[in-house]
Amino acid sequence: MKKTAIGIAALAALLATPALAADLYRPAPIYKAPPAAVPAAYSWTGFYIGLNGGYGWNQSTGDSYCITPGGVLNGVGCDTPNTGVVKPGGGLFGGQAGYNLQSGSIVYGLETDIQWSGIKGSGSAIDLCCNPAAVPLGTFSASSKLDWFGTARGRFGVLASSNALLYATGGLIYGRESVSNVLTFPLVSYPASATTTRAGWTVGGGLEFAFTGNLSGKIEGLYYDMGSVTDAFTSPLTGYTEGAKYNFTGGIIRAGLNYHFGGGPVVTRY
Repeated sequence: MKKTAIGIAALAALLATPALAADLYRPAPIYKAPPAAVPAAYSWTGFYIGLNGGYGWNQSTGDSYCITPGGVLNGVGCDTPNTGVVKPGGGLFGGQAGYNLQSGSIVYGLETDIQWSGIKGSGSAIDLCCNPAAVPLGTFSASSKLDWFGTARGRFGVLASSNALLYATGGLIYGRESVSNVLTFPLVSYPASATTTRAGWTVGGGLEFAFTGNLSGKIEGLYYDMGSVTDAFTSPLTGYTEGAKYNFTGGIIRAGLNYHFGGGPVVTRY
């Protein structure tokens, strides 16, 4: 009987061992790393407004001419023509508004701006009178100013990164131009002036970078051509006509800030 009890106890111990072992061994918990942050892209689509400032210049201009009473350009009795007397340049400031539409890495849209302009200049030269004598008797003075201008342009760009846009732009430019000149001799002078609003074309390119939120900054350069303006004065004393031609062709470099109403960081979904 005693042997039977011992055998039953031993058998129970053997049967309990796996369960005890299972209780004693617990595998270490498996921790999963948090999901990777989903990268944020920048949406360029939408309307924007902004401010800009910069510097502009115009080619050397203010070329004078003379017409005799008989209608001959720079004929006998005329002074010697002057060229490149005026070298305009100066600051500019204004605002812009536009709309972008993004398709993948391509961004295209329209932009318009209006600018106050300080692109101006003046100059003078000793004038040689009465060919073929070429006697230095007079002074020729001229001035030119681009009072204000605006543009309406298309833009086409490619993303260098989600936040950096390289773009080309081109379209219409228009503005008000003021010019004047006076040719002064001891006994007679020839004053002339003109103010006109003209239109032309412009082309250029730039880089725009989107910061955190809806703000972006840009720097761009434009080449423009608004044709030419002439002014002239015919003296009732001599019958000669003295005038000057001014070309409004030059360049603009400006930097600006834009606020994007529809743009900003967006989460890219995979």
